[in-house]
Amino acid sequence: MKPLFQLCPVEHLEATVDYYRELGLRPLDWPDDETVLLGPDTTGEPTIALVRDPQESALSAGGVFDAGDVDAFYAAHPELDWLVPPTDRSFGRYAVFADRTGTAIRLLDPLRRRAGVLGLAVAS
Repeated sequence: MKPLFQLCPVEHLEATVDYYRELGLRPLDWPDDETVLLGPDTTGEPTIALVRDPQESALSAGGVFDAGDVDAFYAAHPELDWLVPPTDRSFGRYAVFADRTGTAIRLLDPLRRRAGVLGLAVAS
C-alpha cells in the first residue's frame, strides 16, 4: 500500500480550509460540498482531504492508501475487519478496514479517482 494523503474529518469545512491556506496549502479540488482536497502549490497533489461527514468523524483522522483495485483488495482479504465496504465516494472508489489496534485504514482506488486529482484519469 502506498500512502496518498491524510483524511481529516471536520465540522467547519470553510473555516478549516482558510486555516490550511494560511499554512500554505491551497484547494486543489472540491469533489462535492462536503469534501476538499488541499495541497502545496509546488506539487499540485493533495496532502490533506478535509471531509464534513459524521461517519468519517467516528473513524477519526487517518491516512488514505493506494492499494490498487479496492474491490479486488476487498475480495482478497475477507478476514479484515471491514468498516466500510467498497463504495463510490466523490473522491473515488473507497473502502475502510480496521487494523489490529482499531485504527481505520482507508483505501482509494487509483484508477477510479476523479479526473485531474493526483493526475490520473477516471476509468470508465
